[in-house]
Amino acid sequence: MVRIIKEHDERLNELLDVGQQLFFQKGYELTSVNDIIEKVGVAKGTFYHYFKSKDDLLDKLIDRWTHLTMARLENQVMNQEKLNAVEKLNLFFTTIRDFKVENLELMKVLLLVLYQDENLLLRHKLVKKSIEHLIPYLVEILKQGAEDETFKIENVEDTAEFIFSIYQNMADILVHLLLEAEEKPENIDKLENKLKVYERSLEKILGAKADSISIVDKRIIESFTQGFHHK
Repeated sequence: MVRIIKEHDERLNELLDVGQQLFFQKGYELTSVNDIIEKVGVAKGTFYHYFKSKDDLLDKLIDRWTHLTMARLENQVMNQEKLNAVEKLNLFFTTIRDFKVENLELMKVLLLVLYQDENLLLRHKLVKKSIEHLIPYLVEILKQGAEDETFKIENVEDTAEFIFSIYQNMADILVHLLLEAEEKPENIDKLENKLKVYERSLEKILGAKADSISIVDKRIIESFTQGFHHK
């Protein structure tokens, strides 16, 4: 048999892709390292060359998603010089939202794994890392708004951190509504209402005009919810 040697990044992404696929199909807990290496066709030593453990593979999946999100934000939001601060802020949130919908398979894996009680510390660790990558973009948008007086804020960095802290607290509530949405269809309306409260809260925090923050789309919520619970 001819041994196939692949470049480092190619093999890494292959392992990540297969891990994600199996987590989605079998569930994270039921997927073993042996399952992953058998499907890829590599030795166990190759797996441990790239990852310390199955948890480390999940960590690197989130890293990859975060960096892809950052690239999307750079191209679709931060490089749009003609947009004002409000338009950029709306696009910032909707770009992240739409990217999650496009990567529903990975999001389903992450939510089902990270929101298990035993994974609380892992969830906070990974969320903290994700926010650290994304917050500089929000800071830049808020600076633009402060300079042109679209936003009436004094400390941009602290305001950006506060906005993300509220977002994370909201996320914990929203995820639990999402996870129960199949049995409780009324949760879709609850999701929409809570996100609208977040919109109005952002306007107050930033001193922005009423109804200027618009990041909620019920059709997206319904699409994401249906896709999430599709067997």
